[in-house]
Amino acid sequence: MNSLSIVDTIRSRYSCRGYQNRSIDKEIISELLNYASTHQIGPFGTKVRVHFGEVKSGLSILRGLNTYGFIKGTDEFLIGALTKADDHLQQEEFGYVIEKIILKATELDLGTCWMGGTFRKSVFANLIELNESESLPAVIAIGYPKIKKRKMDKMIRKIAKSDHRRPWDKLFYDQNFEKPLSQENACEFETALEMVRLAPSASNKQPWKLVKDNNCIHFYLRRTPGYKDQPVLTRTGKEGDLQRIDIGIAMSHFELTCNETGISGKWVVNDPNISLPDDLTEYKVSWISD
Repeated sequence: MNSLSIVDTIRSRYSCRGYQNRSIDKEIISELLNYASTHQIGPFGTKVRVHFGEVKSGLSILRGLNTYGFIKGTDEFLIGALTKADDHLQQEEFGYVIEKIILKATELDLGTCWMGGTFRKSVFANLIELNESESLPAVIAIGYPKIKKRKMDKMIRKIAKSDHRRPWDKLFYDQNFEKPLSQENACEFETALEMVRLAPSASNKQPWKLVKDNNCIHFYLRRTPGYKDQPVLTRTGKEGDLQRIDIGIAMSHFELTCNETGISGKWVVNDPNISLPDDLTEYKVSWISD
């Protein structure tokens, strides 16, 4: 097992779609689930129930679901469930919690791939014994990565542009949405913002916009036009809103990197009322450093 910094872990993690057709060692599963048991609550109190499950010859159940990628070679999955509530940040907290567990899995030399879709009537719901008061926003394929990537894996990554990320001036802003934030002016937040830029997102849409306002970083969701109407990619539904989950993934990368680089702070919901660039953009949450 490698001992990586969080920055190295984020840089090394990718959406793994080809696995080695062997079960994860019990000791590794135990370490991962022990970590999950102490990291299952989001910054605003949402609890994510996490379960590790195996579906023998179960990959056929993925057909017709909206996934982040095609999967081959594993029957093992991480499943997360939420108690339904009106909390407007619940989906974001789901992404925040699960991404932390995924990064722990990366540290343990495991490959992972986010999968989003409607799972209520699926075998995944049965595995986690989902009840009527819960939702199942996404599941995670997990296993030992195949040493040599399949041609299909490379093709999918090329189509999804998984090896490409938007530049800083399309993601990060200084005081308002009219002035892009340079890496120099990001000051102590530079590394944390770069780790946000590298965060995974459904179809690599990167639906986050961040505004630096002195010691605050404000997180905004910028919806992809027409994205929810593309069924082969993803959708916004009752079970999971993948672009909101993406915001939570970005929050996780940001906070973990801040912790590692010595920036203390906290999450708050306090809309700074910055003029929005369009109707597709909405305020979500802010990080205030101490």
